[in-house]
Amino acid sequence: MHRTTTIVATAPTASPRRRLLALGAIALAAGAWLGLANAQSASAHDELIASSPAAGEVLDASPAEVKLTFSDDIIPVGTAIEVVDHHGESIDSGEAVVAGPDVTATLPADLSGEYQIRWRAVSSDGHVIDGTIDFGVGSGATGTWTEEAPHDDAAASGDGHDDAAEVGHDEASAGPDGWAIAGIAAGILGVAALAAAVVVFARARRHDPKA
Repeated sequence: MHRTTTIVATAPTASPRRRLLALGAIALAAGAWLGLANAQSASAHDELIASSPAAGEVLDASPAEVKLTFSDDIIPVGTAIEVVDHHGESIDSGEAVVAGPDVTATLPADLSGEYQIRWRAVSSDGHVIDGTIDFGVGSGATGTWTEEAPHDDAAASGDGHDDAAEVGHDEASAGPDGWAIAGIAAGILGVAALAAAVVVFARARRHDPKA
């Protein structure tokens, strides 16, 4: 009788080095995919492509409005435009109006000096983008906005110092007189000395009834 030998083929076991190489390749592929996805997501944000006034522009007369143009349609909710003077105070500008990729806001007709447009817009993908634009109006303007402290604040600061000095002087005048304090202290010491003398006299009589 012949015996039949059955040979079972087994797959070769991967070495630890090959496993590490395979895992490294998978990790590199996943990192490249994530990087590409993030790059595409970042590039999807809308961008400001034009503005009127332009950044650093100096105008002879006050412009009628601010106009911002973006690379795609802007979502009205959350979009805003604010214009401030060189003191950082908001001027009376109109509400931001969104029409597709354009956002506008009206301006008063009496502008003169340095101003800054502070804008915020919600891009078509829902992300918030923002920025600033400096411009100037008039012959003396430079188109570069720098915030200065209002003159009223400086005056108020000086007045506050004077008031504090006056209050301190009044408090010093209204304080207790030095001679009065000395008299009160002397009276207290006199009472204490008298009380001590009474105690000593009482003890002496206790020891010597004839005293």
